This record gives sequence, structure tokens and C-alpha cells, in this order.
Amino acid sequence: MHSLAQEIRSFSRANLRKQRTRVTTLTGRRIVETWRGACLHTEEVEEAAPGGGFVQDLSADLQVGVVKPWLLLG
Repeated sequence: MHSLAQEIRSFSRANLRKQRTRVTTLTGRRIVETWRGACLHTEEVEEAAPGGGFVQDLSADLQVGVVKPWLLLG
């Protein structure tokens, strides 16, 4: 069985998969963030979406979830 200290020592950043993160700002701008080495690179991929960076939900949510007898989630 490996100890946690051995697992930490054997960790290598090279074994991690490369990821791209798409970020939508409050103004609706869409940005792609990627890590290259130790630097974060950003690139704007699209124009600002009309209506900002969120989707307005006008439908009524009439369901209430009971988490605990004294705590409700709606």
C-alpha cells in the first residue's frame, strides 16, 4: 500500500490532460482559458451575447424540497 507522501512525490504535471475552459462574463463576453506551462492564456472567441451572460428564467418554480424538517429548498 502506498502512503500519501509517496503519491505526492510521484505526482507529475505532465500526466495531466490539457483542458480548455470557456468562461462567459456578466456582460456576455465569451473567453477561452488554457494553461501553457505556468502561464494562463486567454482568448476571446465570440462577440458579447445579447442579454448579458445569463439566461433569464421566467417560469414559476413551484416545487419545494424538504432537506430537513426545519430546512426547505425552493
